[in-house]
Amino acid sequence: MKAGPVVYTDQQLLHVLIHLAQGEDTLGRRTFEQRRRGTDPSARLYERRFGSWNRALELAGLAVTEQPQQLQTATTKWTQEQLIAAIRQCLRETGSTTLAAYEAWRTIPADLKGDVPPATTIRFRMGSWSRATELACG
Repeated sequence: MKAGPVVYTDQQLLHVLIHLAQGEDTLGRRTFEQRRRGTDPSARLYERRFGSWNRALELAGLAVTEQPQQLQTATTKWTQEQLIAAIRQCLRETGSTTLAAYEAWRTIPADLKGDVPPATTIRFRMGSWSRATELACG
């Protein structure tokens, strides 16, 4: 008989983060992936459950990870208003604000809609995709 999927409580997930931090004040995704065992939850699960890796770290009482220096200017090309406007434009044109719908819409040739920010920029700047869509549509 095949076992069903493992379901973790929020507390169990946070406990794993704290355990794998091994007494350090933070835990980067790469280090997490190196230390996790096959039965431990994936980094992607933390992002889905808590909205972002940094939010999971914060809830576990760990320090959030800073954006790498070489990427810091990459997220300042657009204002917060432009990020929100892009999500709203996607909703008007596609009827959806899912991450997949946004990325599919965003990659349509630029001459059809102008330059719009990638979802990764929006997620980083707003903390999570769900928070960004809440601000844009809520």
